Amino acid sequence: MKRQHRDILHVDMNAFFAAVEQHDNPSLKGKPVIVCGKPEKRSVVSTASYEARAYGVKWGMPVTQARRLCPQGVFIRGNIAKYVDTSMQIVDIFKSFTPLVEPFSIDEAFLDVTGCDMLFGSPVEIAKQIKKKLRERFDLTCSIGVEIGLK
Repeated sequence: MKRQHRDILHVDMNAFFAAVEQHDNPSLKGKPVIVCGKPEKRSVVSTASYEARAYGVKWGMPVTQARRLCPQGVFIRGNIAKYVDTSMQIVDIFKSFTPLVEPFSIDEAFLDVTGCDMLFGSPVEIAKQIKKKLRERFDLTCSIGVEIGLK
């Protein structure tokens, strides 16, 4: 039996936790947002917005170090329930293109879009449509890798 080629998208949400916080609180747009454990306690950075990354703040960094690098940063205690809820809504968008969605983590998923071209266009076009829907619905951005003809 000959194995069919697959068209696969890998979607990775950009600075997901920080971007969700900025979406939910528009006053945070353009500010260096740093999502962590309890900011007043000893914890590490879960994610940082691109504005915070410009100051050198990185995932896994101790919050004390992040405060030194970016004293004007907005430190927010992460809300995993909110991020899971948003992630589930994002997966619903993916499923509007294909039922073959395999979440990899809270902010990443693989989508098999083989045969979806008749409805939605090429895999590259599907990726563009997904980006557009995520921007319109959540004001979130993502990176999408496209593999056409995977054996």
